[in-house]
Amino acid sequence: MTGAELAWEVLSKLGTTVVFGVPGGAILPLVDSLATRKDNPIEFVVSRHEAASIHAADGYARVTGKPAIAMATSGPGGTNVITGLVTAMTDSVPIVLLIGQVPTTLIGTDAFQEADLFNMTMPVVKHSWRISDPSQVADVLIEAYETARRGRPGPVVVEFPKNIQFMECPPWEFQPKQEEQAEWDEKPLVLARIKSYLRNAKRPLLYIGGGVVSSGTQEYVRQIAETYQCPVAHTLMGVGAFPSTHPLALGMLGMHGTWYANNAIQNADLILALGVRFDDRVTGKLDEFAPNAHIIHVEVDAAELSKLVPADIAIRGDLRTILPKFVEMVPARTNEEWWATINEWKKDHPLRPPAAPDGSIATPKVMEIVNRHLQADDIVVTEVGQHQMWAALYLRREKPRTFLTSGGAGTMGYGFPAAMGAQFAAEGHRVVLLAGDGSFQMNLQEMGTVAQYKIPIWMIVLNNQGHGMVRQWQDLFHGQRRIGVDLLNPDFVRLAQSFGIPGFSVNSEEALEEALQTMETIEGPIMLEVRVPQDEHVFPMVPAGQPLSMVLEG
Repeated sequence: MTGAELAWEVLSKLGTTVVFGVPGGAILPLVDSLATRKDNPIEFVVSRHEAASIHAADGYARVTGKPAIAMATSGPGGTNVITGLVTAMTDSVPIVLLIGQVPTTLIGTDAFQEADLFNMTMPVVKHSWRISDPSQVADVLIEAYETARRGRPGPVVVEFPKNIQFMECPPWEFQPKQEEQAEWDEKPLVLARIKSYLRNAKRPLLYIGGGVVSSGTQEYVRQIAETYQCPVAHTLMGVGAFPSTHPLALGMLGMHGTWYANNAIQNADLILALGVRFDDRVTGKLDEFAPNAHIIHVEVDAAELSKLVPADIAIRGDLRTILPKFVEMVPARTNEEWWATINEWKKDHPLRPPAAPDGSIATPKVMEIVNRHLQADDIVVTEVGQHQMWAALYLRREKPRTFLTSGGAGTMGYGFPAAMGAQFAAEGHRVVLLAGDGSFQMNLQEMGTVAQYKIPIWMIVLNNQGHGMVRQWQDLFHGQRRIGVDLLNPDFVRLAQSFGIPGFSVNSEEALEEALQTMETIEGPIMLEVRVPQDEHVFPMVPAGQPLSMVLEG
């Protein structure tokens, strides 16, 4: 087999059924060999831009929990995916990106569409490889796939020169690798300290994040919380890791977290932090974060342990190995006084949706109405901005991998293509995109991809005629001097209709409910524009650099 043919053979053996990308000269042998494969089970989904390809792979990987495959050509094709790699790296999403490269004989000569993508991508991925010999093809691809999924997941890059794609490779036989989970080194003194903290705590809190989702350990978290009767607060990446409607759930904490979640972590005397990295959007002012708490931090990535917040006990390891031990260790408790305090906070500081002007609908109300039309296995994908925070606060997600969003990088333009990729992995379940008009237009060209492949996503565009979150910051912290935030938008419904996609535009609760009922009877992609107030602000909000106790409620 040629290098290109062997690449697909290896990826097929690893379970690949779909690849997202844009063809180009340096990757064309790989594209051609995919077209000529006999009984080919791999579908090639061609997006309109490489940035969308990598985000689509990201969405696919978040739903399946397995590495997704993306493909780009050399030069500008490769540079167009770097934002998507940053997004996936920050949020721990496993992707294997194949980038074409000029022939090895031309590397370093400033050849047409040459860029040093091997070195350019290295800082924003777990690892990059450049294949320099056909004998390396199989081994590099297998190692790349394993690297993407091992430990803390993340994206990897394989630079694949064009001449290597044509060359004949030595014989190869697939040897499946066994799943490996490192054992936790249970030191007696550490165990004794953990048990002491658990036994003596009066105000414990579970603080969970994307690591619980990645490891699939949500059931262990639930068992710990229920036995210990411990409140649970989650990060943006942890939405769905603990059921939103569970009586122990406090919702999201951090900059736009609930008042009671933020005050619970500030008043806790024990924090069990699982699969989190103490991001600045969660901690607020570091030297005033959780001032009275002992912290037990469990994280697979050693670099995150005590990086920002010193842990009293820092445990590097896989949650799948460690949490069963915690299930055995936590004592049965009621924590009645702690819960009495929290319930009083909930009563006094509930989420308060803003009132909308006459003839419009408040965005949180949109979330509540959309929520009534969601099933437990439906997948919600958001863009980035105000709607993203309202979705995290008001939607009820009961299962992991049913809420996809760009957390660490905050990448506008992520949601639309990620929703496309998610739908290829959703196995018949509905995928709902919630997008602000500003973020949606970052990858607006993918309307053509949705139409071409008849991807049956609900595209719900919340149109406030601008970049709402930037507008909010300008209003609150920059003297209401608005600049660069107001947008001249297209008619989103007519644009969708130009691609043969049905669409609706609404600006009232009644019209929204009626439109959603109609959408449930339609097969294929649908556009729904919801015109929302231009001057809405997301609350609660902790101003940047302030402690979590300083919550603005609007």
